[in-house]
Amino acid sequence: MLSDRRQISRAITLLLVLGGVRCVMAVDIDDLRITKQGRAYQVQMTFGVSASVNQVIAVLTDYGFPDRLDPEVTKREVISRHGEVTRVRTEIRGCVLIFCRDITFTLDITVVEDNIQADIVPEKSDFRSGYFHWSISSSDSGGSHIVFETVMEPDFFIPPLIGGPFVRKMLRQKTLATVENLESEAARESVPVMYRD
Repeated sequence: MLSDRRQISRAITLLLVLGGVRCVMAVDIDDLRITKQGRAYQVQMTFGVSASVNQVIAVLTDYGFPDRLDPEVTKREVISRHGEVTRVRTEIRGCVLIFCRDITFTLDITVVEDNIQADIVPEKSDFRSGYFHWSISSSDSGGSHIVFETVMEPDFFIPPLIGGPFVRKMLRQKTLATVENLESEAARESVPVMYRD
C-alpha cells in the first residue's frame, strides 16, 4: 500500500515537473492577426520565447536543415551570396483541405543586427510579391521578444471556396506550429554565431 502511494506520488511529481518544463518552454503569444487584402495574405505576430536573440537568429538562418521549423518544407538550398544578401530557394508541399500543391519561393535574405528581412524574388517563385520580416530583441526575462510579419501574394490559382477562411486557418495553424518549433529548436541551439549553413 505504501509502495503504491509512493509510485503514485512519484508519477504526480514527474507530471508536475514535466508540466512545469513545458510551461517554461511555452511560446508567449502577445498578438496574432491574419488578414487578406485582394490576392495577398498578411500575417502579423508578436511573441516571446525563452531563447536568446543569437539562438533565435541562428535557427532562422540555418539553411542546412530544411524541415527544422516546418515539416512540409521538402528542400532548401542556398543559391548565391552577394554582400549581405543570401538567396535561398525553398520548396514546400502545401495543402488546404483537399487542395494540395508543390510551392516554390526564392528569397533574398538580409540579416542586419537583430532583424531578418527576406524578400520574395517573383520571377523565381510561385508568388507575385511578398516578404518575411523578423525583428528580434532581448526581453526582460532573458529570452527574446519577436515581431514577425509576412505578406504573400500567390501567383497560382486558389479555388474561391478555399481561398478565404480556410487559407487563413491554415496560415494560423502553420504560423503557430512554426513558432513552437522555433522555441524548441532555439532553446537547444548552442552556436552563438549570427548564422550558419
